[in-house]
Amino acid sequence: MPPIFIILSLFLFTGLSGIAYAAEIAVLNSAGLPYYEQAIIGFKAEIPAATSVREYNLNGQLAEGRQIAKSLRASPPDLIFAVGLKAAIAAKLEIFDTPVVFCMVLNPEAHGLPAPNMTGIGVRPSAETQLAALRSVVPNRNRVGVLYDEEQSGDFVRQAHRAAKQQGLELFAVAVRRQEEIPNAVRALLPKIDALWLIQDQTVISESAIPFFLESTLDAKMPLFTFSLSLVQQGALGALVLDPWTVGQQAAHIALARLSGQHASNGSLQTPERLQLALNLNSAEHLDLVLPPELIRMAGHLFGGPGALAQQPGDSDVIP
Repeated sequence: MPPIFIILSLFLFTGLSGIAYAAEIAVLNSAGLPYYEQAIIGFKAEIPAATSVREYNLNGQLAEGRQIAKSLRASPPDLIFAVGLKAAIAAKLEIFDTPVVFCMVLNPEAHGLPAPNMTGIGVRPSAETQLAALRSVVPNRNRVGVLYDEEQSGDFVRQAHRAAKQQGLELFAVAVRRQEEIPNAVRALLPKIDALWLIQDQTVISESAIPFFLESTLDAKMPLFTFSLSLVQQGALGALVLDPWTVGQQAAHIALARLSGQHASNGSLQTPERLQLALNLNSAEHLDLVLPPELIRMAGHLFGGPGALAQQPGDSDVIP
């Protein structure tokens, strides 16, 4: 390589590294939830130690978040890391030029996210990935039921129909518009299916509905596959879950790329990486299922104890 190109390459490398290492990053945290805190810890673990990080807690208040974002707009950092819905919305409403990376937002598209200066990491894995994980846990259960709200998850469920067909599954999708419709919908659905799949849908998933899902499926000896570690702790058979630490790490990699001048991901939503399988061995025993040893070995989270409902969750990850 000619010397001039070597010098130029060194100059560019030093310049990009200098930008990343001298950067100032503001972290907007929607609320002091452990799920969010773990994402922030993972993020900070992946950025250079010399990076200046300022953290702001919205305490669950969007108005407070907007005030913080306005102050950041007046004296902007190099990048903003927004964790949770309120932080992401505050950044969208008040920050227009500074790059923003967000995570832990359920159904971001419903809130107009991401924006042109924003890159996000999705919470919901693809339908194809989730159904493949479900099938690995219960390979002989081909009739899968799912409840959803058309406004929240209509596009996702249409993708799920295509993915199910490709995987040799029959998907029984039942639309609900209100949480009050859930009990009757589940009772009508259970006789038709071999497994129930809970997706991240804010109409379907609520603190009041969770006990009903767990009790009705356990009583019917119906495998329940979901997205939440806490639901597996409480008795669901399995879940494909996000590890907030690794989501934070992924966000840090995106942030460093942005700080180095790479703009290809502007306005895009990234797929979450390094998903983990969670299994409840007591629920498997209750359902008379024998899980393959290799599946148990590859699981990132295993729960046992005296009874499927014995271990209660410490921190909910139901609605991040």
